[in-house]
Parts: sequence; C-alpha cells; structure tokens
Amino acid sequence: MVNILPIASGKGGVGKSAIAVNLSILLAQKGKKVVLMDFDLGGANLHTLLGLKNNHAGLGNFIYKQESSLEPLMQETSVPNLKFIAGDCLFPGTPNMGFFIKRKLIKEIEALDADYAVLDLGGGTTYNTLDIYLLTYNSLLVTSPELTSILNAYSFLKAAAYRFLNRQFKAKSEERALIDNYIKTSAAGAESSYVALVEEICSKFPESGAKAKVELAKYRPQVILNMGKTTQDLEMARRLRSLVWNKLNITLDFVGFTPRDSAIELAVATRTPVALSNPQNPFIKQLNTAAERILQHTYNYNENLEDSDPTDSTDIEALGGEFSKL
Repeated sequence: MVNILPIASGKGGVGKSAIAVNLSILLAQKGKKVVLMDFDLGGANLHTLLGLKNNHAGLGNFIYKQESSLEPLMQETSVPNLKFIAGDCLFPGTPNMGFFIKRKLIKEIEALDADYAVLDLGGGTTYNTLDIYLLTYNSLLVTSPELTSILNAYSFLKAAAYRFLNRQFKAKSEERALIDNYIKTSAAGAESSYVALVEEICSKFPESGAKAKVELAKYRPQVILNMGKTTQDLEMARRLRSLVWNKLNITLDFVGFTPRDSAIELAVATRTPVALSNPQNPFIKQLNTAAERILQHTYNYNENLEDSDPTDSTDIEALGGEFSKL
C-alpha cells in the first residue's frame, strides 16, 4: 500500500519544492519506490528542479481526460526507484478540479505501485489543495523561522483543520451547517474558536461528534523548519507548536530543521538537485535526518503517538542538537 506524503507551505518562498525534490531522492536512495507528483496546478515547474524537459504529459492531461490513468504520465528520472509525474505542463492554467475527477485522481494515487507518493502542492487554501493535503493523517508542512511564515503556516493548518472537521459529516447535515455558520461568523469579524466549535458539535450531536473527535485526535502534521540560521530559530518552532495546540488542539511533529543554503539556488539554476550534486551538503544531511524520521513515523504512526505530550519539545531540542553540529 502506498504511503501518501502531501507537502504544503503556508506561503511561497520557504523552499517547499526543493524539500519535495530532494526528500524524494533521499527516500528513493533508501530503497523506497517513490513517485513524485507536481500538484502546483496552474504553475507547475517541479520538472525544472529535476532537470527534466517541459514536454511530457502531466496531471493536466488527466484532469482534461486526455489520459484515464496516471500510468502513462510517469517519467523515469536519473534516480533509481524515483519516478515523476509533471503538473499541467501542456495545459497552462489548469483550473480547479471538479468533484468526480478529484475523486478519481485520489483513487489513482492510492493505487500507485510505490512505497511513497510525494505530492508537492501549490499555494493557497482552496478545497482541492486542502483535500489533497488531508489524504493522510501525517502530511508534511514546510515553513521558515520568519514570523510571517509561521503565522501563514498556522493559517494554513487552521483552514485544513476546518476542512478536516467538515469532512467528518455528511453533506447538508446539521453538523456541516453549524460549521459553515461558525466560518461565516469568523469571516464577519466575530470571535470564534475552533476548539469551542468541536465541543459544541459534540454537545449537540453526541454520536457523530464523538466519532469526529476520534478522527481529529489522529491528525498529526509533520513539520520541517527550513532556512534556519542558528538554533535560536527553533523558538519559532516552539511558538508554532504552542499556537496550533492551544487554538486547534492539533499536535505537530517536527521532523526536520534545515539550514539556509546558497547551494539550493545554484541547484535550481543548474537543474541538478543538491542530493545528487553534493550529498554531503549540510542541507542534505539535515534533510536526510528528516527522511529517517518520516520513515519512522510512517511505520510507527499508530504506536503510542496518541498518548504523547502535545507540548513536549524533545523533538525540537534534538533538531537543535543536530543543527549545532553543522
């Protein structure tokens, strides 16, 4: 069964695509069969980072029903075990997917003959982006230590939390109506609390609310803090964890702390991923540690994670210790 790893960011410019490409390479080098997919519909350019030409059919062909499956869209790469599916290279400006094509696409992803499907998502919080991001309980979020980036990361997770909660109930149900009203109230400037909303649902609809609460407790996004300069940047990781737990009751697992590195920009210009050109690069060393943690989370996800302390900073402290050795 394929492990789906959607990768998102609260804002652009935090190195999400570089993480997606190099992480995919590292997983493939560990013997995992990986399919990397460019989900930035309307602005697909992940092929450039891999050194591939913009002349192969991609997801746009599937969305426009030029292809009925993902198999013809797969490209071989120079990395053993790693295949690539481009975005909308031949269909610039691919619009949002309709419900039925999205459902079919998800089924195709779930049926991939691979150990990992790494999905590099585009920006924003459209329903399509959130639905793909929520295909797994431990999707990946990339952010940087800048305050604006941290706040955008929180905003993205908040949108994902509301979408996650909404999907626990049937369409046109009273529960969904209550959620929609909360969102509209919040948009109008009134104070609203996600935690209070969950409790109100559980109070008014005990059976469905209890089931939803069980699902919500399983949701544990993984986070990579990218573009770090010093271990002091990890204070932003602590702030994000505290904010997300206090406001959303969601536990974050920090799996990586990668440094700002000019080699990443050079890799884009030369169209050669750093994981291939310089595997001993500090960025790659730290990302390799993140890859190991992601593998561990994949296989140990259901073992005692739900009993851990959501405010425990042991993982963040460990990342700081590794970063200080660079």
